[in-house]
Amino acid sequence: MRERTVCHLNIIGFKAAVAAVKDKSLRGRPYVIAGATGGRALALDCSPEAVRQGLTPGMALAAAERQVKDLVVLPPDIPACELMNTEIEKVAACYAPVWENDRAGNLYLDITGTTGLFGPPPDCGRRILRDIFEKGEIRPAAAVACNKLVSKVATRTIRPTGLIQVHEGTEAEFLAHQDIRLLPGMGPGLLRTAAITGIREIGEVAALTVNEALSVFGKQGPLLRSMAQGIDGSHVEERYGERKITQQADFNEDVVDIVAIRGALETLAENGGLKMRNEKLGTRAIRLAVMYNDGILVQGIEKTKRLLVTHCEIMNETFNLFKKTANRRIRIKSIGLCFEDLTHLGYQPDLFVPETETAGRKLQEAVDKIQSKYGAGRITRGIVLAAGSLHSGKQLLTAGTGYGN
Repeated sequence: MRERTVCHLNIIGFKAAVAAVKDKSLRGRPYVIAGATGGRALALDCSPEAVRQGLTPGMALAAAERQVKDLVVLPPDIPACELMNTEIEKVAACYAPVWENDRAGNLYLDITGTTGLFGPPPDCGRRILRDIFEKGEIRPAAAVACNKLVSKVATRTIRPTGLIQVHEGTEAEFLAHQDIRLLPGMGPGLLRTAAITGIREIGEVAALTVNEALSVFGKQGPLLRSMAQGIDGSHVEERYGERKITQQADFNEDVVDIVAIRGALETLAENGGLKMRNEKLGTRAIRLAVMYNDGILVQGIEKTKRLLVTHCEIMNETFNLFKKTANRRIRIKSIGLCFEDLTHLGYQPDLFVPETETAGRKLQEAVDKIQSKYGAGRITRGIVLAAGSLHSGKQLLTAGTGYGN
């Protein structure tokens, strides 16, 4: 049987890296990505300069700001991250029939049998890195090995950038002297146990007997022992369930007025719905995220058995979800809307809905044709215009739509 070859791409601090691509002035500066500010907010991602100054993801934002003077704090840019994932996946599709993307900076490509097309695995890895930089101006660490586990550990040993190959048959040898913290699955509790027992390297776990592994690490012990020996039977899998369309609205001025909020929701639903229908998709799950100006983020999700396709269907569910989710009388800073559980329609765009809704279907088709030809926003609902008038005609949205496979 042909030995598998897996290429793992690891983008350290994915959200922070995407922010630097979008805003070149951030490069070389300490900054963090945080979902909220104040209180118990945490740093979600850190720039390389912030890491060099002692900051780590998961650190309390207040502590980070005390430690690094003039630290820049940025909110997650969901559309930009989705667009980056789309560009990376376009590259993956050129080199591998199957890839797996966790959408947080880790991408696995099964490049088994591609030597005749792209050369030996290291050459293929170099091509992938080159194309990703050309497409997205981002530099991952890359590793090629016989399975996902070893390739993931390998990228951790060379990060933030570079390329490494672990040759077939040398997996256990390669892992033996690596820091135990690099082994996937070693959470804080298990790391404390390893420290108490004096285990520092992955090879020390591999050398345990099954009974010893059970006594030291409990029921997870045997699995950790196998992983430490470089054994991993999991496959690279396409995850169609993770496909989603995401949009975000940032208000120029924090708002509490329901007309302005409704206008933002209408715009997000319209832009995302147009993108979704052009891809011949419908959604069964809508997720909403509301960021208040005091730094509190609230989220909610609405799942339906029926496929939502037209704007009216989507907007009805979205506004109902907003009323259930956002019940604080505090000004809102931004709103995010995500269409999940996307499903191919399996029929032509003019057959979105049952025949009993022919009038609504025909109207939606006509609107989509105009929007697709002349650009989103050419046909605008009155509520959106009313919302704009509340802000002296200022642009309501400062971020658009992202799409992920």
